[in-house]
Amino acid sequence: MNITLAVAAISDRGRRLLPRVWDEACRLGGEAYDVTNASTEVTDRRAVLNARAVEGTWNAPTWLHDEHGVLSLSQPPVSYTEEIPGSGWERWARSALREDRGRRTVQPGYFGASLWDDGGLEAWNDVFGFGRAYVVQNQDFVAVGNHIGMLSLFSSRPLEVDVYGADLLAQVGFWPEDHSPVAEVRRLGPAEVIAVGIRDEVSRRRYASDEEFYGYREQQPDYDAVAASMAVLTSNIGDIAVQAPTVHLSGGQDSRVTAAAWLAGGKPASLQTVGTLQGEVDVAEELLAAIDRDGALEARGVTHRVTYPNPGRVSNFSIEDRLTKGLLLWDGDFAPGNLKAPINRPPARSRLTIGGANGEVMHGIYYSTPKMLEAARAMEHPVDRVGRAFAGKVNTPESRVSTLQFIENQKAFTRSLGHEDATALNVFQMHSKFRRWINAQLSSASFVLLLNPVFVRAGIDLTPEQRLDKVMQKAMSRALIPEWESIRYFKASPEDSKRSGRVQGMRTWQTSPGSMEHLIHERTAWQRWFTHDAMADIEKAVGAGDGNAMHESNLNKAYLLDALPDHVGALERVRSQLWSAAA
Repeated sequence: MNITLAVAAISDRGRRLLPRVWDEACRLGGEAYDVTNASTEVTDRRAVLNARAVEGTWNAPTWLHDEHGVLSLSQPPVSYTEEIPGSGWERWARSALREDRGRRTVQPGYFGASLWDDGGLEAWNDVFGFGRAYVVQNQDFVAVGNHIGMLSLFSSRPLEVDVYGADLLAQVGFWPEDHSPVAEVRRLGPAEVIAVGIRDEVSRRRYASDEEFYGYREQQPDYDAVAASMAVLTSNIGDIAVQAPTVHLSGGQDSRVTAAAWLAGGKPASLQTVGTLQGEVDVAEELLAAIDRDGALEARGVTHRVTYPNPGRVSNFSIEDRLTKGLLLWDGDFAPGNLKAPINRPPARSRLTIGGANGEVMHGIYYSTPKMLEAARAMEHPVDRVGRAFAGKVNTPESRVSTLQFIENQKAFTRSLGHEDATALNVFQMHSKFRRWINAQLSSASFVLLLNPVFVRAGIDLTPEQRLDKVMQKAMSRALIPEWESIRYFKASPEDSKRSGRVQGMRTWQTSPGSMEHLIHERTAWQRWFTHDAMADIEKAVGAGDGNAMHESNLNKAYLLDALPDHVGALERVRSQLWSAAA
């Protein structure tokens, strides 16, 4: 992650505190990430930092300084509406990113800040709010950045765990709405701009609406427009990537669309398939065989490799080690499934990664069969299906209250957009879950092609029946790589995973032996969210050799939540000492 932080001191007390709190925030950020190459702009009222940690990944800067001021970016964004050659990227960025009209044309997955020479400051999130951007706003400071711990030091109130958010994480596996692990730090929303004027006046606005992309309408998707916009994206990304990106290709639906879009754009790529399940490898190889005539792919700079996880390497890092590093890097706002592997500071030079995330807008999500669609439609509102999917059987009644409130909030949101049918579940998946869950937010070297707003609008326009028939997936194959339309998909079943020695060997109780027992018998904070009986049942199942993915998922959530109060408490001790100087 490329550390990006912008702060405005908006009171006399804030201006007195700024040097002290800023220095400590930068020190904390330097513990987590490499900031040795950072650029900063600091006055008595404003401060902006950009670590410039991805210059080995992108042939485009994240810090631009001109006669108007400073432009700081979490990662270099690109246009999805017009081709911008690499040589013209800086000129485009200076023009497009400093005004709302231009920001609407930018592919989601970043956030930015602009400090003008007159002291005006703006920070904004991308059009869908996928950029990892948080805000602290009080009478002394407005601070926006992508590292929660750094931002928390600017809070004028004591720091506490966000209990509502933690309750949701325990059950659904992600932080909800605009909540973060720290109650005083909030997420910057979709297309949201927070502005501080030259006289320290603060305002917020949005440069795009939810209705534009998620609103219900009876209109057939324009697949040609999607394919054309995807071609623009791949061209723009390819022009500023230092190395040929890693493009994931599995046997599933979403990576196929992503890989097809990239290959159709004609750019080099290192295709990668995870070989944990042989079915994934078989389908990926079948796809490539269909288009690789006489070494055509290699001639274009396209290679393919199958990778296999190494349990021995993972076992060198205990769950406790992984938690310590994950909290330092991300302060608890990360998918708990990341605890299945070592967590390390990203390398200074890293190949850009492109995956198949966000294809769920094309799927029957929570209604993958006609029978399940019928059941969703029979409910008072289809989003009630989420409450059934996350029934909270392992969770405490106390924590369940927040989840039920969250479900009601999402029903109200999707209804406000006109959704009374099952497509409401697709809106929920992207806006309410995926926006806060995907790992691409944890890195400044990831790019999610399927966040393309033209693709998203087309996906939301599908009917539930069209999703069950995979209409858009087939149409995209026809438009991008016709040879792939008739090739089968692979979808792993729970039994496939259970039979796979590679999958079972990577379970956290295998790679970090003793951690589960330590959590259950020696730690106590998890008891706010999980019942004793449920955890005892998990321990028993694992001991009998019957541990499965659901057991592992609940354990990972419990590990994270158990560690969170201590982490927030440590941040609060630092914050309170800093602010005592202003008492």
